[in-house]
Amino acid sequence: MNYIITVDGGTSNTRTYLWTADGQILTQRSQAIGAKTSAINGSNQAWKKSIHNMIESMLTECAVSDNAIQGVYMSGMLTSDLGILEVPHLTAPVCMKNYQDHLIRVHLPEVFSKEIVLIPGIKNRLSNSESLDSLRRFDIMRGEETETYALIEQYGAGQNTIYILPGSHNKYVFVDKNSTILATSTTLSGELLNSIVNDTIVASSIDHGFPTMEHYNLEMIQYGCEMHRKEGIGRALFLTRLFDRFGKQSKYNLQNYVLGVVLESDLCALHNAAFFEDTTNIRIVIHGNGAFSHALYDLLKGDPSFHNIVLNNSEEIPIAAQGAYHLAMKDLQMH
Repeated sequence: MNYIITVDGGTSNTRTYLWTADGQILTQRSQAIGAKTSAINGSNQAWKKSIHNMIESMLTECAVSDNAIQGVYMSGMLTSDLGILEVPHLTAPVCMKNYQDHLIRVHLPEVFSKEIVLIPGIKNRLSNSESLDSLRRFDIMRGEETETYALIEQYGAGQNTIYILPGSHNKYVFVDKNSTILATSTTLSGELLNSIVNDTIVASSIDHGFPTMEHYNLEMIQYGCEMHRKEGIGRALFLTRLFDRFGKQSKYNLQNYVLGVVLESDLCALHNAAFFEDTTNIRIVIHGNGAFSHALYDLLKGDPSFHNIVLNNSEEIPIAAQGAYHLAMKDLQMH
C-alpha cells in the first residue's frame, strides 16, 4: 500500500498527517513549534528536527517504511524565510485547477529521506511598491491557499466566491467562477480581539473572556458594530467600561459587544476590497466555528450588499490538511 504525508506549519504550531492513498488518516502528530521558534533561535534547525521526529514517529507507529511514502507535501510558514526552505509567493491571479504545476520539489535528507514537495503561497499583484495606495491593495498568504483549495473542492466552481477564513488574522480570498484566486485581503481582527481581552482597561469589564455560543447575543454584536460606525473604534471600546461600571450589562453581553466593535472593521474592509464589481451575485463561504464565525455569518446575512452567505462549521479534518491531500493526489496523478 502507498501513503502520503502532509505537513502544515504555522507561526506557533506544526501538524503532520499520515494518509492512505484513498484519503484516510492513519495517524497524526502536532507540536508547538513554528516560524516563531526559528525567529527566536535565529535558525530553522529545531523546526527541521521536530518535523523529522514527528514523521518518523508516525511511520514507526503504523509500521510504514520510507519507500511506501509517495510524497511529503508541506505548506504554510514552512515555505517562508523562517521555514525549512523559502519559496517565492505566486502572484495572483492563480488558477487553482493547475496549482500542482507550481509545486517545488526538494531533497532535504535531514527532514526526510525522500523527495519533499513544497506548496507555495500567493500574493496580490503589486504595481508600485513606492505607492502607499498601491500597497493598500497588496496582500500575502501562506497556508490559506491549501485551505482554499479544499473549499473549492467542496463547493465547486461556477460562481464568484469570497472564502472567509477566520483566525488570528482573518483571510478573505476572492475566487472567480473558474476557480482562479484573484486576490486576498487580511485583517488583524483575531489578534486585535485577543489584545483587547487581555491587555486593555476593557479586559476586566469582559472578565478577560471571549464570547461563546452559549452566551451568544447578536443584538449586542450589532450594537458594537453600530457604535464603531458612530463613535469610532477607540470610543466604542471605552464605552465597554462605562456600560460595565454604570450600566446593567452582563460581562457576557459586553463580550459580544466588543466582538461587534472589532468585526465592524472587517465589514468595512470587505466592502472596500471591491475585487468583484457585482456583489449581489457573490457567494460568501465562512469556514469556522464558534461565536467569531457565527457573528460574521449573521452580520453578513443582514447586509443588503450580499445575498448568498454560507457557514461551514464542520471540520473533522483541518481543511489545510484536506487541501494538501487533494493537491497531492492531483500532483501524483499528473506525474
